[in-house]
Amino acid sequence: MKLELQQKRWLVRILWTLLYLTIPFVKINGESALRFDINTLALHVFGSTVYIENFFIVLIFTFFITFLIIVITQLYGRIWCGWLCPQTVILNFTRFFDKKKQSIISKLFNHIIVFIISAVIGASMVWYFVYPYNFFSDISTGSLNSATLWFTIVLTVITYLNFTLVRYKFCTTVCPYSKFQSVMFDDHTLVIAMDPETSYKCVKCNACVITCPVGIDIRQGMDSQCINCGRCITACTETMSNENEDVPTLIDYIYGFSNIKRPFRSNVLITGVITALFLAGFIFMLATVKPYEFQVFPNSSFLPRVKDENIINSYEIMLKNLTEKNLTVELKIKDLENYTLQYPKPLSLAPGETLKEKVFLFIPTKMLKEKPILSLKMQSFGSNKKGEPLESELSFRKPIRRKQ
Repeated sequence: MKLELQQKRWLVRILWTLLYLTIPFVKINGESALRFDINTLALHVFGSTVYIENFFIVLIFTFFITFLIIVITQLYGRIWCGWLCPQTVILNFTRFFDKKKQSIISKLFNHIIVFIISAVIGASMVWYFVYPYNFFSDISTGSLNSATLWFTIVLTVITYLNFTLVRYKFCTTVCPYSKFQSVMFDDHTLVIAMDPETSYKCVKCNACVITCPVGIDIRQGMDSQCINCGRCITACTETMSNENEDVPTLIDYIYGFSNIKRPFRSNVLITGVITALFLAGFIFMLATVKPYEFQVFPNSSFLPRVKDENIINSYEIMLKNLTEKNLTVELKIKDLENYTLQYPKPLSLAPGETLKEKVFLFIPTKMLKEKPILSLKMQSFGSNKKGEPLESELSFRKPIRRKQ
């Protein structure tokens, strides 16, 4: 059975809503498929974890999404608004709220239903920042964090007010995407319009105007407020079928007023290349991200000193495990053979753990006869690190002799 246009939209809306609500509950490597954890400042992305120290990767991904939206808009106009935008998706689930004549009981019941939907949406937004399984267990025991509780309440109230007072006015007034999308249109962008060659067959039924959620008259020409939902197409199709006309609809999706599909035009190709570059950069950075942080600092509480035939310097090291696996780190001095490095062994870190330790470096006194300072590099070798070790520069100094 062939699905009608609005049936396809309903199918997309249902699948999109189910995906949005279930993603935080899907576990990959013990974590949500997609969640920015507030407690650890770590972004969990389909089995990978990006900590705040590597958040430049998220910046690159943001650029990729931005240019991807531009490409989609250049090709398909406001198809996002009519088919996938959470605002319009949820508004379609609450179309009963738009009925003009309702009893007080019906209005009250509708407000209750919208509030329940708003509560689910408000809570679902929190699930992308707080582990959802803990969210429900904490609610059942009455131990939900006050900040989490207040965020849920505030988001619920804002969502409820949006769905009861603002509704589609958001699309035409507040939404920033609707403001700048028109500058990305060209003569071959997918839009909804009335075919000028068959417009004379219009029977002036106004069905397209009545059904339009944003209240525009598509017969007057393309309007930047149009969200590409296609309700006018469905209404016109029903009218023309009743009129027994040989034209299935006077209103349809067309590629510009010339209705010529040209996906490989210069502006799309340029934006597409930029999008692909950001995607490639994101994948490369995600694949090569360092699994832990490593830094070396002078130990200010320990002055260089001589013991036996060695000079001792002390340093403080900082390690942070940026993976979801246990990590063991071994330390060495680069390009130096005759030395001793003392530190607590093994240096083991749990996922997300930060470790600070003091290390002591022993170097024979004879190696510093000609130079009072040696510039060295300390290397760290992680148990789950492939390729080159991480390095940090340090200075090894002779003890300062006091004047008699």
